[in-house]
Amino acid sequence: MQKRKEDRVFKHYFIMYFFVLLIPMIICCTYYSYMFFVINEDDISSRKNDLVHAAARFDAVASETVRLADSLVSKAEVNKFKNMTDVMAYPNTYKINELQTSLPDLYHDNQEMYNYFIFFDNSEVVINKSIVYTYEQFYTLYMSRKDVGSFENWKTELAREGRHYGFLPLQEYDMHKTRTSKPVDKLLAYTRPISVFDGAETAYVYIFLDDDVIDSNMPVPEKNSILTIQDFAGNLLYCKDESGLGNYNEELITLLEGLDEKQSFAQKKVKLQGIKYMLISYKSEASGLRYSYLVPNNIINDRLMDCISMLVLFIIVGVIADVVLSYYISKKNATPINDMLNKMSIKTEDLEGHDTVISSIVNTVNDLVENNTDLSNAINMQKPYLKTAFVNRLLFSDFQNEKEITGMADYLKWPLEGRVFCVLLFRFHMLIDSLEETEQRFFNTFTASLAELVEKKRPDSLYTDLGEGQFALIMNESGDDAKGIKVKSDELVSYIKLEMPAVMAQKVFVYGGSIEKRADKIVDSYQNASYLCYNEEERNEEHIIWYSKGNNHSIGYPSSDMQVKLTHFVIAGDENGLHDYLQGIVTRFFIETDLPVYLQHVLITDLQIILIRLLEIIKLEDDEYTAYYVQLEKNNNMPVLSQITITLNLFRDICRFMNMQKKMRDGDMIANGIISYIDARYGDPDLSLALLADQFDISQPYLSSLFKQTHGINLSTYIENIRIEKAKDFLKTTDLTINKISEMVGYGSTNSFCRAFKRVTGISTSEYRKS
Repeated sequence: MQKRKEDRVFKHYFIMYFFVLLIPMIICCTYYSYMFFVINEDDISSRKNDLVHAAARFDAVASETVRLADSLVSKAEVNKFKNMTDVMAYPNTYKINELQTSLPDLYHDNQEMYNYFIFFDNSEVVINKSIVYTYEQFYTLYMSRKDVGSFENWKTELAREGRHYGFLPLQEYDMHKTRTSKPVDKLLAYTRPISVFDGAETAYVYIFLDDDVIDSNMPVPEKNSILTIQDFAGNLLYCKDESGLGNYNEELITLLEGLDEKQSFAQKKVKLQGIKYMLISYKSEASGLRYSYLVPNNIINDRLMDCISMLVLFIIVGVIADVVLSYYISKKNATPINDMLNKMSIKTEDLEGHDTVISSIVNTVNDLVENNTDLSNAINMQKPYLKTAFVNRLLFSDFQNEKEITGMADYLKWPLEGRVFCVLLFRFHMLIDSLEETEQRFFNTFTASLAELVEKKRPDSLYTDLGEGQFALIMNESGDDAKGIKVKSDELVSYIKLEMPAVMAQKVFVYGGSIEKRADKIVDSYQNASYLCYNEEERNEEHIIWYSKGNNHSIGYPSSDMQVKLTHFVIAGDENGLHDYLQGIVTRFFIETDLPVYLQHVLITDLQIILIRLLEIIKLEDDEYTAYYVQLEKNNNMPVLSQITITLNLFRDICRFMNMQKKMRDGDMIANGIISYIDARYGDPDLSLALLADQFDISQPYLSSLFKQTHGINLSTYIENIRIEKAKDFLKTTDLTINKISEMVGYGSTNSFCRAFKRVTGISTSEYRKS
C-alpha cells in the first residue's frame, strides 16, 4: 500500500513537469513550422529580385545597341554609299575612307558590344570603323555562321536576316584565328535594314553581342537551372542551360508560350523532360523582352528540407530531454514527501497502548516541522532565480495579465500599489582592441561589481545581467511624482560611480527609460532605454541620460541595393568606387551609429553572402576559391571588428583581381584594333608607331610592348609584311606600274619600296611579276 502511494506521488509530479516542459517546446515548434513558409517565399522572392536586376542590366545593353543602330542607319554617308557599286576598285576607294571616318569607334563608345558591320549588297562589301572586306573575303577570312554550309547560303541568310528588325537567336560563328583567340564564338546579332526609296533593302546593319556579355548581366545560374530571353514575338534569343537535358527547345518554347503576355511577372510550377521546375518569368516594359528562370524544385526545397530535418531532430532531442528532466525533478521533489508519508504512517499492530500512540503523534509533528524547515530553506535558495526570471519577464513582456504580476510580486515582497517604475540600463563600453575572452572577463567583472553595489544600497531591488556588458535595474518608488524617482536614480548612480574604480566608472553609461505607473508598462520603459542606448550620437557627462518623447527610435541599416552596388563596383574593377562605398558603410554603421550587436552580425552576414555570390561569378582556380572560403570560415569565429575588417579586405582583393582581368582584356582589344586599323590603312605613308599611339590614345612604348607581347612580332615588321603582301597581289593581278603600286601600299618612294620588297621576299619586283 505504501509503495503504491509513493508511486502515485512520483507519477503526479512526473506528468506535471513533463507537460510544463513540453508546452513551450510545442509553441516553439509551431512558430518554427510557420517560418518554413516564410523561408520558402523568401527564396523565391530573392530569385525574382535577381531576375529583375538582370533584366535592367541587359535592357541597358539592348538600349545602347538600338541607339547605335539608329545612329548608323541615319548617317547620310551610309545612305549615299549603299547605292555605289565597284567601290573596291581604284579610284573609288577614297569613298571607303570617307565612310569609315564618319562611323563611330566602338572601342571608345561601348566596350560591351562585340562589333558592328554594315553590309552593302550593291557593292558586296562589309565595312565598319576598322575593316573593309568583300562578302567572300569576310566569309572566308573574318567570320561566318557555322550552320550556313556555303558562301551562297550565307549570302541568302545575310539578306533574309538583315531585313529583320531586332535581335536574332544566339548562333555559333567561325572566327578568323588571327583576329580572336576563340576559333568559334557564340554571338547574339541585332539587325536593322537601311531603308531605300524603292522599298528594296540593299544594305543592313549587324551589331553583335558576345555571349559572355549576356552571361555577365544575367543571374548566376544554379545547378540544373535554365535561363532564357525571348523577344516580343516569343522567339528564343538566348538559353543558358545548366541541366544537361539535351535537345528540348520545342518543349521549352511551348512551355514559355503558355505565359500570360499581359502580366509582367509570372510564377508557376512546370515540368520539363520529366523534371519539376519553378518557372519565374519577367517581361520588361522598357525593351519588350521576356526573361525567364527555371529553377529545379529540389534546389528550392533543399533549404526547406534541411529545416524540417532540424525540426524533427529538435523534437526528438527535446522529448528525450523532457523525459529525463521530468524524471529527475520529480524524483527530487517526491522523495522528501514520501519520507514524510513513511514517518507519518502508524502501524496499529505495533502500538501497545495510548502512550505509544501519543508518542508517535509527537514524533510525527516534529518530523513535519523539520521537513517544513528544509522545504522553506530550499524555496529561499530558489528566490534569486525566481527574481531573475521575474525581472526578465517584466522587461520582455512575458506576463499574460497584471494579476499574474501581482501574484509573483507578493511572493517576492515587491510592492506595486501606489508606486512608479522606471528601468535604468547600465552599459559598459569596451574601447580596447582585445580578444573575446579578455573582453568577456571585463564584462563579468563589471556586472558582478554593479550587482554587489546595488545589493548594498538597495537590497530589495530587481535587476538582471543582459550580457554584452549591459545591466538592467528596475527602480520602484512610492508616490506618483516622476521627479522623485529621477532624484533617487541620480543618487544611486552617483553612489555606484564613486564606489567603482575610476577607470571602470568612466566607461559606464546609464540610460533611463520612461516613468511608468503600472508594472505591466515596465517593458515600455526598458524599450525606451534600449533605444537611447543604441541611438545616442553624443555621450555627455550626465549621470543618467533620460528618455524623452522626442527621441528618435529608428535604428539604421543599409539600403536594399547594397548587393547591386557592390556587385557593380567589383565586376567593373572599380577599386576607387568600391573603397569609397565600403568606407561609407563602416563610417555610417560602425563608427557614427552605435548599431546593435545583432544588426552588426546581420550586416556582416549579408556582406559575406554577397561575397560568396561574387566568387561564383568570377573565374578563379580551385585553390584560389579554397583560399577565400578558408578565410571566411576562420572569420566566422572572430570578434565583430575583425570580421568586418577581413570581409572588406576580401572585397578589395576580388575587385583588384577583376581590375587586372579587365586591363588584360583591354590590351587584347587594343591589339586587335591595331591590326584592323593597319589592314584598312596600310596605304597611308604616315602609318607609324607614333600615329597609332596617338590614334589609340596610349604611349608609344606601351603600344610597342603590347603588340609584341600579343602577336609575337614587332609593329614595324608587321606593317612592312602587310604592305609587301598587298604589293604582291597588285603585281600578280594588275598592270599597274611599280611607282603606282609603291604609292598605293604606302611607300614614299619607289626605291624604298623596291628595297623593302627584296628584303622581305628575296627577289626584285620585276622578277616576282615575271614568275
